[in-house]
Amino acid sequence: MDATLLNNEPPTIYRQEPSHEVDVAWAALYDTRPIVLTREQVLDIGKDPGEAVQIPSSWGLGDDRYFGRIDAFHQMHCLDALRREARFDHYYGAKYPGGFNTTTEMHRLHLSHCVWLLAQNIMCSANTDVYTHIWTDTLDHAFPDFNIEHKCKNYDAVLAWQQKNALDEDNFVALRRPEGYPYRTMTHKFKEIHGWFLQHEDEQDFESGEIA
Repeated sequence: MDATLLNNEPPTIYRQEPSHEVDVAWAALYDTRPIVLTREQVLDIGKDPGEAVQIPSSWGLGDDRYFGRIDAFHQMHCLDALRREARFDHYYGAKYPGGFNTTTEMHRLHLSHCVWLLAQNIMCSANTDVYTHIWTDTLDHAFPDFNIEHKCKNYDAVLAWQQKNALDEDNFVALRRPEGYPYRTMTHKFKEIHGWFLQHEDEQDFESGEIA
């Protein structure tokens, strides 16, 4: 695993300064479109088939099929969001010339969501691989050798499978809740940041609802 401080030669594009080519390379690392889950798979991951959004039978994918998404690509999306935030002026300076503190609440919430999501994944996997230290001709103290031998899953194979089997995102977004299908009541804050009250009366209910 390459964990050097400097970007080696040839330099990996993922560590280069912002550019269209760098953005394209990062975008190619993840595909967050939905995939098909069976009822059994929904149960296996501890979800309720009576609540999980079902794929319409009119899509021709069979009965009792549900939407799912692979979490690794959500994590990579979040890492890309942090990368962009580290180059705030390049990506957001024109939109928010006053800096980070002038961004929208949704922008800041999305960022904190990503930070905490990635932190939880690191704690969950708790990689116990170890690294050693080396002496250098530059520093008086020992320097960490972060490069480690690590057995990895085949990310490229997972991404290839995803790209072959993913469902159309536009068709997913166009879906609407069928009559009688259960739904969750969200918090006042959730509705506020999603613009719900622009078209609905604000009943000032700050106690009920669920956070997403």
